[in-house]
Amino acid sequence: MLPVLASVVDFVHAMLMAAWVLGLPLLFWHKHPRATRWYATYAVSFIVLYQGSRIFLGECFLTSLSRLLWESGGARPASSPNEWFTVRVAMAIFHLAPSHHAVTIARQILIFATAVGMLVSMRRHRTARRAPG
Repeated sequence: MLPVLASVVDFVHAMLMAAWVLGLPLLFWHKHPRATRWYATYAVSFIVLYQGSRIFLGECFLTSLSRLLWESGGARPASSPNEWFTVRVAMAIFHLAPSHHAVTIARQILIFATAVGMLVSMRRHRTARRAPG
């Protein structure tokens, strides 16, 4: 049962990361304001939770939870549960393992893009509120 839960945690983790990355354009194109607001809240929450868990656990809390479940269940994922989640996903999908340095740079670029997108989104929202209409 625990390996199944570990797989579910890994799947949810992957979907949360995909939603963060795939939703980034919503911060720059405001055709759907509700979706932009929802995504902006999600993206900030995602980054705050991730960075907080990196400070306190040294890694994402979902990675820690997944590892605990894999190890407690006696089963092993396709790649080492001690490996970073992003590396494990890349191995499972692309059969390539990015370096930790490459993953760190990609993460920083995505966080920067989210921050810039939030600033653009906030500016457009503020401008739209001021416009006479």
